[in-house]
Amino acid sequence: MAKFERARKPEEKEARRQAIFKAARKLLGEVGSAGFSLNELARRSGVSKPNLYRYFESREEVLLQLWVEEVRVLTESLEVSIQSLRKNDFRGVMAAIVEGFVARPQLCELTSVSTALERNLSAEAIVTAKLTLKELTLRTAALLHGRLPTIAREDCVWASGTLATWVAGVWPRAHPDAAVREALSRPELAEMRIDFPRDFTRFLEVLLRGLKAS
Repeated sequence: MAKFERARKPEEKEARRQAIFKAARKLLGEVGSAGFSLNELARRSGVSKPNLYRYFESREEVLLQLWVEEVRVLTESLEVSIQSLRKNDFRGVMAAIVEGFVARPQLCELTSVSTALERNLSAEAIVTAKLTLKELTLRTAALLHGRLPTIAREDCVWASGTLATWVAGVWPRAHPDAAVREALSRPELAEMRIDFPRDFTRFLEVLLRGLKAS
């Protein structure tokens, strides 16, 4: 890819940042978070590695921002799919949430490493990301409360934040390495296999119906 000339105007810098971000999203889809490197991102985006640091603090900030954007896309998707449901349609809400995550494996993978991404970032970068995530969490909570009004608003906020915690812990176990998959294929280990859509649905049923009862 041809090298970019240095961006000087604010609009040029933003355009450059978006171009880098687009290349980063494509790279992530090909190599995953473990194989993601600034060297390869620089090569693909046409921006030298030193110049990448003018737009992002580190490899971790690129991935963190990709995760925030994935959460935004999921939130917007849920606002369409859940708002069309009848009130107190628990099964419909659960299905929409599970389908929303399953359709976005990059979101699930980044969720599973999101805590590690914060280890090489400044407090300012972390605050910026968390403020956006807070806004998205509150939007999802309002959506849940609107469709499931028997669950208290504050419980909907808590449940919205808990979704990422569950996905972060279970996604890697549901998508293990080849050796683990081979081991789990044995009949005596059948109970230890994780089916992400099935188990996510079961978790949501326990969570949401439990909050309704409380």
